[in-house]
Amino acid sequence: IFQTRHPEASENEIDQAARILGIDAVKYSDLSNHRIKDYQFSYEKMLRFDGNTAAFILYSYVRIFGIFRKVGLDPIAFQGAFSVTHPSERDLMLHLIRFKETIDKVTDDLLPNRLTDYLYGLAELFNVFFRDCRVEGSPEEKSRLRLCQASLFVLQKGLSLLGLKTLTWM
Repeated sequence: IFQTRHPEASENEIDQAARILGIDAVKYSDLSNHRIKDYQFSYEKMLRFDGNTAAFILYSYVRIFGIFRKVGLDPIAFQGAFSVTHPSERDLMLHLIRFKETIDKVTDDLLPNRLTDYLYGLAELFNVFFRDCRVEGSPEEKSRLRLCQASLFVLQKGLSLLGLKTLTWM
């Protein structure tokens, strides 16, 4: 998949991306299970690009980088203000606000699956936002880019707290 989407990528870059995706898939799957429930190990389930998997979360993360590449801006240095006008923007914003609360619950209960559930919800809401709200070239572009940036930062921080690495392309 990597080679067809990114023919310019070196074999080393493809190997590195595949290694990150594979290791993240196993770690995420392990952490997403509640510690008192039975565990079923399944590579097929772990590597799916839909559902509560690292691949799905990373795909959303990569999608945000793609949006910034398309508009020619650096997602780290971008500055802008929020202006929420669409219900999908509101839902995403409200979910982002609950990140600290989620981290507090994870540390209090020692249940990392709460963070994986939060990240999965964030990725789902981001994809709904992306489907419903045009970013590039819209009158709300700067505000929506800021919402993309906030989603990127929270996804990155959440994945990092779980000990997972991120990719900027897939």
